[in-house]
Amino acid sequence: MNKYLIISKNWLGYAAVVTLLCFLVYIVAQQNFRQSANDPQYQMAQDAANAINKGADPKLIVGSAPVEISTTLSPYLLIYDANGNSIGNNITLDSKPPKLPGGVLEATRCQHTNVVTWQPRPGVRQATIMIAAGRGYTIVAGRSLQTTEERVSILGTQVIFGWMASLAVMLVIVFLQELMTSKMSVA
Repeated sequence: MNKYLIISKNWLGYAAVVTLLCFLVYIVAQQNFRQSANDPQYQMAQDAANAINKGADPKLIVGSAPVEISTTLSPYLLIYDANGNSIGNNITLDSKPPKLPGGVLEATRCQHTNVVTWQPRPGVRQATIMIAAGRGYTIVAGRSLQTTEERVSILGTQVIFGWMASLAVMLVIVFLQELMTSKMSVA
């Protein structure tokens, strides 16, 4: 049998395993990055819901300084009443109040918690946590996914580099194994 055919046949098995492992590493790390992007929002939304449940005025919970979500990395709070009207909304998108996707407030009231990646326009992606509070209020806490997506991009580059380097190393190992095997069979 042709030496190169044997090498490529042996290498394909290693390449499949390396590819699968690199894919799994990427998926697990990417999901970890994305899920941890929600951590500050959980805390903010739960604290706001607890304050409302204890009788705090929702208008006083949200900060007064406007936050432009297309340019900030800062987390923010939105509060909606039972009718879906914004109470204490201090965020803007292109200097206008943004609109949440239809149905998310109702889903939050039914499920008590709702986790949504919200893209109000291309290039503006937000990690949002929504929690239902007493008296029909819904708290929405969000922040930009920009840094998380940058980390995921770097992760992808690192995994591809590791995958290619691993495939090259495995090719060399298989080649050397075949070389040693053929020298032993000649001797």
